[in-house]
Amino acid sequence: MSYKNFKVEDLVQDAWFRAWVNGNDPEANVFWEKWLIKNPGEQEKVEQARQIVKSLSHLEAPMPADRKIAVWKAISSKTTLPQPQKRVEDSTKKSNNETVNTWLRAGLKLTASLLLILAAVFVFTAIRDSVNQIKLAKNNQSNSFQKETGERERIRFKLPDGSLVYLNSESKLTYDRGNDGFAREVYLSGEAYFDVKKDEENPFKVFANGSEITALGTEFNVKIGKSDSITVVSLVEGKVEVLNLSSEKKEALYLNEGERASITPSEKTMTKSTFDIISVTFWKEGLLQFDNTSILTVKEVLEQWYGINIVFQNTHKVDLKVTGRFDNEYLGNVLQSLSYSARFDYKVEEKTVYIKFKP
Repeated sequence: MSYKNFKVEDLVQDAWFRAWVNGNDPEANVFWEKWLIKNPGEQEKVEQARQIVKSLSHLEAPMPADRKIAVWKAISSKTTLPQPQKRVEDSTKKSNNETVNTWLRAGLKLTASLLLILAAVFVFTAIRDSVNQIKLAKNNQSNSFQKETGERERIRFKLPDGSLVYLNSESKLTYDRGNDGFAREVYLSGEAYFDVKKDEENPFKVFANGSEITALGTEFNVKIGKSDSITVVSLVEGKVEVLNLSSEKKEALYLNEGERASITPSEKTMTKSTFDIISVTFWKEGLLQFDNTSILTVKEVLEQWYGINIVFQNTHKVDLKVTGRFDNEYLGNVLQSLSYSARFDYKVEEKTVYIKFKP
């Protein structure tokens, strides 16, 4: 279904959209994350609808016991037994038995009405409980799952299709097999290295910060920069297609081994260049390597690698670059080595490193 022509009120009434907002369905989460990546111009409309659904979300929860009691009291307080009408006495005055029957019939009608209302409340609640149980069962059988890493944490795991993934620290990956169980789609924030199992009938796709990468069987690295939000796709082996979703024409690049694509969503641009394969794959082996790397990139890598914050206390040369290779070294040893070539003094206070460059 295409949601581009939907208005805010249409989205609010859509069950698939509400499932995403309320976090009830992992498949809905994957679908809408992908849809927003492909349709960045719809963000404002989606956010308005999301806020409305959130404000109404309390209506989706099963009715608690105290709420049922409150409903019953409200019904009871607003319902009174009808008073018998005074009738002008005449020579044909009704008997006491007829008066009793009038009261009895009124009481029975009132009781029946209250029982119907109470039954409706309980049936409505039971139906909602059943729907929630069905949704929960569906979620448990879902083909989607997530992996997330914290500071200084790097993990390696296999996807259900057999592809191997190395997930760098402070990164998140969501994998989706689709409703038919054959789709292979990954949604990434952070950095990951993929060794994709070959399957020509079912291409492997990675969605990352305004880009879509398609591969059959290959190895490549995807990294989203923290400071500049540039997405870099580096192909180590095989062949991939990189689609720039942020550009109006959805331009595409085809990469060969040793080539990389750099996508800048804010500028809607994508460029292709070559790179040193070893410099991209080192991190998954526990190695830090800088090869004529800018000091700003070094700062970002060290912060992610060691879970620290680096503060530059003064300005540095615009073109300052450093080179070095470190194999599972302590932070102090790395800083000591880099301080000679980059000419700076440093001080470490808990999880913050203060760097002052020399004239």
